[in-house]
Amino acid sequence: MTLQFAQPRSFAFGPFVLNPEQQMLIEDETPVALGGRAFDLLTALVEQPGVVLSKNELLARGWPGLAVEEANLKVNIAALRRALGEKAGSLQYIATVIGRGYRFVAPVRTSQPEAALPQSRPTGAQSNLPPALAGIVGRTGDIAQIQKGLETDRLVSIVGAGGMGKTTVAVAVAEGFAGCVSDGAWFVDLSSVDDVAQVHGAIAKALGLPSQEQTGRAELLEHLRERKLLLVLDNCEHLIEAVAICAEQILAEASQVRILATSREPLRIKGEGVYRLPPLDAPPIESSLQAGALLAFPATQLFIERAAARNRGFQIQDEDAPIVAEICQRLDGLALAIELAANSASAFGVRELLGLLDGRFKHLGGLRSWPDRHQTMTAAIDWSYNLLTEEERLVLRRLSVFPAGFTLRSACEIAETGCELTSPIETLASLVDKSLVTAELVGGAVTYRLLDTTRAYAMRKLAESDEAQWVRQRHDDHLQANG
Repeated sequence: MTLQFAQPRSFAFGPFVLNPEQQMLIEDETPVALGGRAFDLLTALVEQPGVVLSKNELLARGWPGLAVEEANLKVNIAALRRALGEKAGSLQYIATVIGRGYRFVAPVRTSQPEAALPQSRPTGAQSNLPPALAGIVGRTGDIAQIQKGLETDRLVSIVGAGGMGKTTVAVAVAEGFAGCVSDGAWFVDLSSVDDVAQVHGAIAKALGLPSQEQTGRAELLEHLRERKLLLVLDNCEHLIEAVAICAEQILAEASQVRILATSREPLRIKGEGVYRLPPLDAPPIESSLQAGALLAFPATQLFIERAAARNRGFQIQDEDAPIVAEICQRLDGLALAIELAANSASAFGVRELLGLLDGRFKHLGGLRSWPDRHQTMTAAIDWSYNLLTEEERLVLRRLSVFPAGFTLRSACEIAETGCELTSPIETLASLVDKSLVTAELVGGAVTYRLLDTTRAYAMRKLAESDEAQWVRQRHDDHLQANG
């Protein structure tokens, strides 16, 4: 069914309709691209048409908990005016009240979204998508690229490390793509499925079909055969082979069905388009960095917004800006890790929080509504680590001795220490595939590294093993031999 909100609102003015809850601005049934700050400012203005809102009121609405220069407000108001098509001599929506602030001057009609807002899906199309998060930070480009990929590839897998934000992005992609499929978009959470024989049944259940084990597969394929819909298969990694087989069957039997999967590794079947979700960008750590500049980078923007949502009194001063940047850098731009840190920011302050990151797995806790695997970064990485083979776990632990990037040759020398592996090269490739090791092309050569959060976890596992001392000694010998 179409996403509903309690007490939904929409505001119509001129050819535009604004829906705050869905973070949408529509002009003549066409979505208008608008930045998050500009959207918040527009919402504040249309909520009180004719009322002068002071610059301080608008700064507090657009940048909660952050002290920023007035120039930021002027830049966003200018961008908002351009998005609304304001030109000299044309109809004005936003008036500047010199010395006081801004006022929305056009007539505003308040109405229900059903009457004023075009449907994102055709009327009658059903869906069970979970509520989309308002104000997703830093993923507009990723969402657009994945939606475009679904237009050409019937299977697209969003792949990335635990805590990268794959599910959030997938739901947003599905909500936007649902208008292209007449039978809706359907979300299947596989995280709680622990039996490979239940994959077909879980999909059938999400679609509202009976899920008897004997007839689940046949009923599912029969149901899908004549339908045009999008299936979102979320959290596939622990059932990867069964999901791959199921996806192949669906794509072969139901020619108008498309699949969007999220996983820590690709399904590796024919026709799969793979989109590796990157970390959120964070600013460089510079002493001259100012608080206002943090909002230009999605990692620090997310940190500030989540910390302010937890505590409206939370503020960032210019002297704290490099510390916030370092926190987000050390958390690898992982959305989950940043949100966990932001939840603790009001309790510890950013300076103390930075010092606590060495014990990051103990001090950063999530919200009660989050799934167990997202309550801490330890739980998030446990989910991946427990799915590894013993050989993959061994290699990951040993690679944690590298504080930065390393080569394939270096990885093999350390990985082979003290035992005979089947193939350290194949194991390393598997860890890259499973988003636990990052491969980067630098100057025509590939280097590898562990995200800091993953490395801290693997170092702890290494310390708990009986091989820590001689693996570190082997690493020292390797450094001396290679100068």
